[in-house]
Amino acid sequence: MPQATAPGPTDGRPARRPRRDAARNHELLLHAAMSAFRDEGFDVALDAIARRAGVGNATLYRHFATREELYDAVFADLRDRAGAVLARYQAVDDAREALAGFVAELFTVGPAGFELGCLADRTCDATPALEAMITEIRATLQRLLVQAQREGTVRQDVDVEDLGLLLASARSVMAVAGEAAPGVWRRHLMLLLDALRPADPSPLPDAGVGEPEREHIGRVLHDMG
Repeated sequence: MPQATAPGPTDGRPARRPRRDAARNHELLLHAAMSAFRDEGFDVALDAIARRAGVGNATLYRHFATREELYDAVFADLRDRAGAVLARYQAVDDAREALAGFVAELFTVGPAGFELGCLADRTCDATPALEAMITEIRATLQRLLVQAQREGTVRQDVDVEDLGLLLASARSVMAVAGEAAPGVWRRHLMLLLDALRPADPSPLPDAGVGEPEREHIGRVLHDMG
């Protein structure tokens, strides 16, 4: 009499269930991580993310051995979308209009709590792929700003650090308005960008500090938002 054999990889659905469960847990962890980052910040404990996902800590660490791996996985799609935005602004005719469009697109690409208008974020610094993306965003802002100044459509005494602080203010409004009232933060952003127009500007006082100190102020504003 032939002996019964245990189901193997080719014996049908039961053998594929662990793979389906692993994929489902992976998605649950990604969604839970994004939700936790939005609600509690990027320093949220990993076991809190596991609880949100309804899985154990061991399951989380099987999928993501380090916090940096989790960051990379959560923001992989975000990096792709941001890259598409960057590609659209490589060559522009009207730099001021492009600057406004670029900033607005970045704000809509980033989910609440991770707006890509951020010029210096400590979490991005901790993850090489995100750090490279933020560096490219900053370079694009700088290029568009300088081009607009050459075209005479942006005041000459503004630099990219001034722009970063303006965007930090807009992020605070976006954090409150979000998707529920997008017209509110878009309105606020347009008012801020209008401050860059060169017609009859008020002279800017000396900042009194260097670039590192101004970047630090921007990071503090981001954390407060």
